[in-house]
Amino acid sequence: MTSINEAKIEQNMNYLIQNYGIQLLNYMSDCEREEKALLSAFDKVDDRIIKASLEVLKQNNLINVRTEEIMPPNIYYHLTKDGELILQMIFKFESLNFK
Repeated sequence: MTSINEAKIEQNMNYLIQNYGIQLLNYMSDCEREEKALLSAFDKVDDRIIKASLEVLKQNNLINVRTEEIMPPNIYYHLTKDGELILQMIFKFESLNFK
């Protein structure tokens, strides 16, 4: 049995928290979202930060991207099964009562 790398988990969770990853996953929890809608939902945040976070989520197989090939192209994001599992775990941690 391998042991949990606590430092790596902490690093990954901090990245998700600090770079809007958790909020983006939560915003996509109920349906596919168009990139324009995502950017407008986070209008107080620089678009580059949101796009970079989306790219990291995509690289880590937490979201998938669908593109409609029109001009300009419409880009849509939705959760993968892994993204759904991560979000469920976060909801579970949220419900815990540590005192």
